Parts: sequence; structure tokens; C-alpha cells
Amino acid sequence: MVTGIVISGDGTEIGYTKFGNGQAIVISHGSYTGQEDWFAFAKKLAVTFTVYVYDRRGRGQSIDTNSPYTFDKELDDLAAMVDHTSATIILGHSFGGAVALAYTMREGFSGKLIMYEPMNSILRQVSEGYLKELKVLVEKGDLDGATLLAQLKIVGIPGASVEMFRNSPFWNTFIKRTPIFVRELEVLDTFNSTAVNPEKIKAKIWLLLGDESWCVLRIAAAGVVSMVKGVTVYPLVGQSHFAYSENPVLLREIVLKCLKEI
Repeated sequence: MVTGIVISGDGTEIGYTKFGNGQAIVISHGSYTGQEDWFAFAKKLAVTFTVYVYDRRGRGQSIDTNSPYTFDKELDDLAAMVDHTSATIILGHSFGGAVALAYTMREGFSGKLIMYEPMNSILRQVSEGYLKELKVLVEKGDLDGATLLAQLKIVGIPGASVEMFRNSPFWNTFIKRTPIFVRELEVLDTFNSTAVNPEKIKAKIWLLLGDESWCVLRIAAAGVVSMVKGVTVYPLVGQSHFAYSENPVLLREIVLKCLKEI
């Protein structure tokens, strides 16, 4: 493990961790996670590749308190990582998948893109109309209530599972990240069919989908497949949204299978 920092376009420091040696791959994580959540998977993949996992802005080593948030700045952060590492492979998960897809279109990225359940509003608005209510709860300081609303109504986790999760030590981490989730959710609501231009996509793309994933994730995956030409879809058997931590060996096998196709 080697840690480092790249400077994004607005001067924000983006912290990352590097694993292994070989061809470079950059991982862009989801809304409620940080780079450390991907370390188990990164260590497995590092047997074959040099893996760079970075904290997206707003958490961990990538604090962005000095400037207003925009989606373009997320793309600038990924651009800084790709430029720094000379990576020709990007793996984007959930919101990080949306970042990776938007980056691919904006920059004309012609490498390989693997998206694991990328969030978007192509077929259905991600917030389901709950964005205003969520903002009110956050502004009131009711982060527990906001996190509960987000997981039940937006992420789509079944009630019984949310209650179990609420009693786990991970809930506090989610509570801290809910304000970040709100601003990213607002971006996702605009990442719809008008924001995706298939003609600008030059990368070879794979999409990974857990066969136990929630309905909202399946709809988002279907949205990408409906608009992006030539996407290869692979199932993650017995997995939902968290294979990077729950079964990193399986995820590594599928990623390697994708990359060996060319």
C-alpha cells in the first residue's frame, strides 16, 4: 500500500491508495463509501494490476470545503487520477459509475470501463421525489431520520434489513455521509437520458449486476443498457450491491473475465 495525493482542477487535494504492480486501474466508489471500503477487493486485484482507489471529494482524504459542489468537479477529480496514473481501465460503482460514465463521454476516454450497478435517472428519477424532504431533515440536523429515509425510500433496502443495519456499527458512518449523499442525489436526478450521449462513448464497457440487488439498481442498470451501445452485462451470482466487501474474490474473477475479453 502506498498513499498519495493528486490536485484536482479547483485545487482540491484528492487522496488515494495504490496497490500492486502492472497495468493501472482506477476505482471510483459510491455515495456512502470511501476508498477504505474497497481495500479488500483492491488487494485481490493487485495480484494482476496496479490498483488506485481514491476518496471521492467530501470524505476521507479528499475534503472539499473551500468550493461549491458540482458534478463537473467530480469528473475533474477522476480526470486528475487518470492523468496521474496513466490508467486505461476505470471501475465505477454506484454513484462512482455515473461519474465514470460521464467522464468517459466528456473526455472521449477510449479505454475500458467497468460499471458495477451505476446509478442514473435514465428510466426513473433516483430520488423518487424525496429530495426536498431529505434536505429538510439534513438542515434540521436529523441525520438519523434522513439516513433512514434515504435507505428505505431512495436506495430501496427492505425495512427489516434497514433495522438490522441501523443497529450495526456501520450506521454511524452512513449518518456522517448522508449530507454528501444529498448533494450527489441531486446530481443523479439530472443524470438522465438527455445527459447520456451514446455517440460520445468510445470506451469498451461492461456492466456488473448482482442477482440479489434491489429493484432501483436493476432499473438503473436497464437504463444504461437501453442507451449505451455494445454493453456487456455480467451477473454477480449470489451478490447484491456490496460484492467488493462481501465477496471480493468473486468480484475479482468477474473483473478479470471482462478485461481478458480484449
